[in-house]
Amino acid sequence: MKFKFCGELDAPDWLLREISTLSKITNIRIKLLTVQVINSLSSGENIDFEKVEKLVKDAGFALSDIKALVAAIHFIIFNSVKNDVDESTLSTELQQLGLPKEHCDSISRAFREHKEKLRSIFHNSTLKLPSLHSVDWRVDFLLSSNTVQEVNSPSVQLNFNIKNNSNGEISSHPFEISAKKFNVLYYELKGAKLLMEQMNQ
Repeated sequence: MKFKFCGELDAPDWLLREISTLSKITNIRIKLLTVQVINSLSSGENIDFEKVEKLVKDAGFALSDIKALVAAIHFIIFNSVKNDVDESTLSTELQQLGLPKEHCDSISRAFREHKEKLRSIFHNSTLKLPSLHSVDWRVDFLLSSNTVQEVNSPSVQLNFNIKNNSNGEISSHPFEISAKKFNVLYYELKGAKLLMEQMNQ
């Protein structure tokens, strides 16, 4: 079965194993654990396992079980934000995995309250590559040369102006390619553009 919060993929086997462990603690503690995970994701700091241990101490879990619980909730929240899942879909899919409805509602409510904040944090921490600012080009046609054996062939001069997204600086990257290589480049870029348009639809 495919799940939206898993990016339209099957849920990982280890998560399915942890669902039964999550079911053993109360839905109030599930909510408190979920808030701890969300606070950790928001701050970028490691989760406080001493505090988490106090939340589930009555259940008699070993530290490895507690870490597995936290990992399961972290996976659910992180991937739900990443895949832009809404609260009701998340609750339904967690029920399909076998988690009690009260537990699902506790996780999905905490998720709903912090979703936009987490999306903003994830967006700001996403790897940002330099972007193409502009392209300058010209075609030179070589008629004769002492150094080049092949003449009467066009040569394409390209200059990519790249914008650094972190500081806004623009740098130039000029290079020269033969007509054959330019045709290959053009064909590949055209194919990439078509693929991106298909994915957006």
